[in-house]
Amino acid sequence: MSCKTTFSSAAAKEIRDSYAWYEDHSNGLGNRFVSSIDLILELIEQNPVGFPNKRGSYREATLKKFPYQIIYEYIDEKQTVYVLHIFHTKRHPRIKHKRK
Repeated sequence: MSCKTTFSSAAAKEIRDSYAWYEDHSNGLGNRFVSSIDLILELIEQNPVGFPNKRGSYREATLKKFPYQIIYEYIDEKQTVYVLHIFHTKRHPRIKHKRK
């Protein structure tokens, strides 16, 4: 099964900001960060219900080499993965499922 992925404006901003931060610290590290996100998103698109539900309809997928989680919701009737946040795991966990 493969589906479409859409990003909230918050998730898109989190990717841009994190990419810039990693690039400022080490040339090429931002690209590795984005590649890590792409890899997990491919897994999510292939099996959107394969990651655990953590709160309501939201699921969480953890990146392997970066301290981030992809918080997403799978909308079955639209065959769409809606990415709510690219969440840094050092942030307060109460905000990880909130829409902005």
